[in-house]
Amino acid sequence: MVCIDEAKEELRAKARPELTAKVENMDQYDTVILGYPNWWGLPPMAVFTFLESYNFAGKKIVPFCSHEGSGLGGSIRQIKMTVPDANLTAGVAIHGAAASHCDREVKLILEQAK
Repeated sequence: MVCIDEAKEELRAKARPELTAKVENMDQYDTVILGYPNWWGLPPMAVFTFLESYNFAGKKIVPFCSHEGSGLGGSIRQIKMTVPDANLTAGVAIHGAAASHCDREVKLILEQAK
C-alpha cells in the first residue's frame, strides 16, 4: 500500500513533512488535544512537524491515539522528548477495531483535558 510505504519511509528518514495548514493564534490555547494513529509505536512524522512548529511551554497536551494492538507504544515518550516544556497527560489509546464504541476512552480524554 502506498500510504504504508510512505509512512515507513518518513519514519526511517525521520522526515518532517510540510503541513498544509497552520493554527492561528496558538498562544490563545492552554490545552491541546492531540490525536494521531499509532504507527509502529510512534505518531506519524507530521505530528512531530506540528509539535516542532509551535511553543508548547506550559501548555497541557492530551494525547490520544488509535492503534491495532500496540496501545500508546513509545509515543508518549517521544512526544515528551519533542516538547519537554509541555505538561503532557498520560494519554489514551483507542483500539481501532473498537473505535465505534469507545465512549469510555472519549470520557478519559475529556477528563485529562480538564
